[in-house]
Amino acid sequence: MNTSDDQQPTGPDEEPTTLHYERADPSKEPAHPAGQQAAVEGMLTAGGYLPADRPATADHNRRRAAQHLSAEPPAEKLRRQMLAIMEEYERKTIAARALAGDPNPTDADPLEYVKDIAAAYSADAADALDDYLDRLADKLTLDDVRALRLAGEAAQAVTPRVVKAEADRGKKVPRIADEIGLTESRIYQILREQRDQ
Repeated sequence: MNTSDDQQPTGPDEEPTTLHYERADPSKEPAHPAGQQAAVEGMLTAGGYLPADRPATADHNRRRAAQHLSAEPPAEKLRRQMLAIMEEYERKTIAARALAGDPNPTDADPLEYVKDIAAAYSADAADALDDYLDRLADKLTLDDVRALRLAGEAAQAVTPRVVKAEADRGKKVPRIADEIGLTESRIYQILREQRDQ
């Protein structure tokens, strides 16, 4: 007998040589919980898992099916439990450090918000600067602006001392210039001025 993959057997004793698999169409599956419940009920009934003469068995099988369908995958459950344990530990640690008098129990960077403002302000997108400044103006109060302005003046005044301290610790001028955002020639000038004082 010569049967190709596309041909089905024609005789009564011949068996098919090709398996045809039809994938279920998810769009035809019920989306509403009531429809899903009815579909599960139908599958259980068709499988003989809801015997009418044994209602206790039928109820048990319904409950088990519901547990399996609504069950969280084990890996997801473990991940969720581990996150909850870590968050609880972190909360307790922060509370204990705060009660012990730690001024920064979360180890947060006190200048994080200022650094975020600086990063957004110095971003390359000049056309987005006006939009950013408008959003920033909506967030900041006059007290905030005053504090930032005075902090900027303090940073400018302390820059020579910080540059000298870093150079005294052995940090090279190119690295200092890169980290502080000034030119190397300006760093050399600051170091000369510090030596002359």
